[in-house]
Amino acid sequence: MIISDKEELKSIIEDAKKAWKSVLIKKGVFDIIHPGHVFAIKMFAKEADIVIILTQSDEFTAKKKGSSRPINPQRQRTEVVDGIAGVDYTYPDKSNSREEYIEFLNYLKPTILAVTSVDEKKTKDYSSPFRELKEFPDKAQPWYSTTEIINRVLEKCAK
Repeated sequence: MIISDKEELKSIIEDAKKAWKSVLIKKGVFDIIHPGHVFAIKMFAKEADIVIILTQSDEFTAKKKGSSRPINPQRQRTEVVDGIAGVDYTYPDKSNSREEYIEFLNYLKPTILAVTSVDEKKTKDYSSPFRELKEFPDKAQPWYSTTEIINRVLEKCAK
């Protein structure tokens, strides 16, 4: 279910925690869905009672990955992710910086934050007494990368 209101999302998390349910949040671009996304979401569902996927804003994605990204607009990416088995809720995140995202996480207070690495240097800002950082490497296979898929498509089109 797509949730567009941050207060509603917070309420869902609070109600789940009152019922002693774990809530996992993972933020990502989810631009071109590939087997790595599906595999990761299946792992999330095994680790938590409720899985919430935050789709990264178009502006923040362009800032991080370049002006040609994302390929698909946030609303479309959110709708696609919402259709994947194992996802309970999706939210089109409005954060445009790491600091805004951390502030939003501190507001939501999920029990688990899915990260690609628990490397202290990369994740120390995400640490909080409110949540556990749980590592889910996102590059199990080299073809599980949206950038690699885009590069292969461009290569084939150039021929």
